[in-house]
Amino acid sequence: MSSTSSTIAVAVVGAGPGLGRAVARRFGVAGHPVALISRDAEKLRGVADSLAAEGIAARAYPADVTDEKGLTAALASAAGELGRIGVLAYGPAPTFPSEAGQVPDLKALGFTSAVETTVESVRPMFDMLVGGALTAAAAVLPAMREARDGALLFTTGTTAVKPVPGMSNSGIALSGLRSWARGLHDDLAGEGVYVGHLSIGLPIVPGSGEGDPDALADRWYQLVQEGRTFETTVGF
Repeated sequence: MSSTSSTIAVAVVGAGPGLGRAVARRFGVAGHPVALISRDAEKLRGVADSLAAEGIAARAYPADVTDEKGLTAALASAAGELGRIGVLAYGPAPTFPSEAGQVPDLKALGFTSAVETTVESVRPMFDMLVGGALTAAAAVLPAMREARDGALLFTTGTTAVKPVPGMSNSGIALSGLRSWARGLHDDLAGEGVYVGHLSIGLPIVPGSGEGDPDALADRWYQLVQEGRTFETTVGF
């Protein structure tokens, strides 16, 4: 991907104040306009305003990743206003406590153990983690393939790689996303489109070394510039 062309936009889907903002900032300071997409319009505007205060061209496009038409329309609007989307960073996820030592209530966040997992408990995880990724990729990939230039970046958690007690429903979705992304990486080899998967197995906390959002965002940026490595894990 051309890292200096201002006509190549970056879309961050699942853009929150942590890693999403950091990814947007890292690509923004490299000269790319940034489209921020998530369902919480108020929080999204706050992220966009904070980036704009740093001189980064960032715009908010509120959309729910489980709304196929809404997400597709948001990405189309972003491409029309900011330029062709050359990087899609997809990483919506539940919000975990950021304070050291604070244990999250997994059930309250919608996770289920293996014995408790049902079709009903998997469906919302699948719709958010897999369905939204399929929708977003379908919206931006044709232009990338035509230009023979682009990157699809999928950020996941531990359950994409190995089982975690109490989080089996997300594991079904994330391991499926990982498998599909791997296939996409192989299918697009030679077309100039990079597909990468970053699995994070530790809390994302500012100033925490490997788990620092800016450090993780820089890892993504470097992987895109390299354009070869499919999978990278952090904290395993």
